[in-house]
Amino acid sequence: MAGNKHTSNQSSKAEPTFEAIQVMVVDDDVICLSIVAGMLKTFKYQVVTVKSAEDALGTLQSRSNFFHLIITDVHMPVMDGFELQNQVREEFNLPLVLMSADDHERSMLRGLEGGAAFYIVKHVSYDDVKDLWQYAVSPRKSKLATPIQTPLRVGAGSVAMVQEEKQKRRESKKKEQVKVNEDNEIEKG
Repeated sequence: MAGNKHTSNQSSKAEPTFEAIQVMVVDDDVICLSIVAGMLKTFKYQVVTVKSAEDALGTLQSRSNFFHLIITDVHMPVMDGFELQNQVREEFNLPLVLMSADDHERSMLRGLEGGAAFYIVKHVSYDDVKDLWQYAVSPRKSKLATPIQTPLRVGAGSVAMVQEEKQKRRESKKKEQVKVNEDNEIEKG
């Protein structure tokens, strides 16, 4: 892809342009697939959706050097997101973002240590997808890198960010619950 290298725009613009970034979204849940694709399109990413890991591999093979980033669900039938991650790492050397409702640290670490650029805990938000361009425009990982170097550095920060987000959500829910309880007390009084 000689003339098609995409790099971040370091001019005075505040936001990069995403129109040239090709993203594949993989999820067996068509509603989630549609929602995530819609969010990405809001930020002008070019999006291709597929409903299975097998379809994703077929599309990657037929459209070689087309995609810049893959976003995949973890829990899918036949081939899960972790297996897809391994195939993508071995065959295509593309950055991959995992998404799942599974917010257990064990799952997050498995993905991040396996080379995922990021792990998004569902429900996916606009903030989750807005800055994914940074993984698409950064240089692709060298196959010469040791498998544990890059993922642990990226993963440790990503897990911390995910854990921090989980804590914020818990605190927000607690505040909402306290507010509801206070409102109920006022109504009783």
